[in-house]
Amino acid sequence: LLVLFFLQTEEGRTSTFNVSPLKIVLSGKSSSALVEITNQSPEPLRLQLSVSSWDQSPIGELLLKETDEVILFPPLLTVEPGEKRKIRLGAVTPRGATEKSYRIILEELPPAAESPAEARNQIRVLTRMTIPVFLESPKQVASGTIADLTVQRSAASFEIRNTGTGHFSVEHIDVKGTGSTGKPLLTRRLDGWYVLAGGSRRYDLPLSAEECRDLRI
Repeated sequence: LLVLFFLQTEEGRTSTFNVSPLKIVLSGKSSSALVEITNQSPEPLRLQLSVSSWDQSPIGELLLKETDEVILFPPLLTVEPGEKRKIRLGAVTPRGATEKSYRIILEELPPAAESPAEARNQIRVLTRMTIPVFLESPKQVASGTIADLTVQRSAASFEIRNTGTGHFSVEHIDVKGTGSTGKPLLTRRLDGWYVLAGGSRRYDLPLSAEECRDLRI
């Protein structure tokens, strides 16, 4: 006896909303800012908002910790369909010798009026996004270096180090290598990202056996 059970569900549902701006810079002249959220979906949007301090590991992982150095209001928000709402955030900590970095975390909450039947018969995708916030130092200096370039264990490795007092963004990284005769042997493009003040970003590029044997630094 073969029994088949079918569970009919609706298509996955997700809210559509815009956030502006997508990057916030606070300074001595302007220690507060407004963030505008526009609900483009046909149902109310419920959001929970918080702020965390932001650091990065050498491989680019976000390291977030709770902080009270930047505050925002309101922390809970309902945006009706087609409506625009604003949240205000501000720094309540003095600026330091180097830039400080944070992230606003926006987490979508399930609809308040969703019935048990609706919850069972549909898959809802809840959005979570973060927005970078920078508190500038009194003296912003842009400076960076490429260091520790090595080729070993079938990989080429190097670091991009931020030696300045503010963040910078790397759009992409082109890696080119030649053999002992000067013949082009390696051409790769790597994705870049933020490198925070005083931080570094390490890249490890896998090499084939031939590339590892013939590549010249």
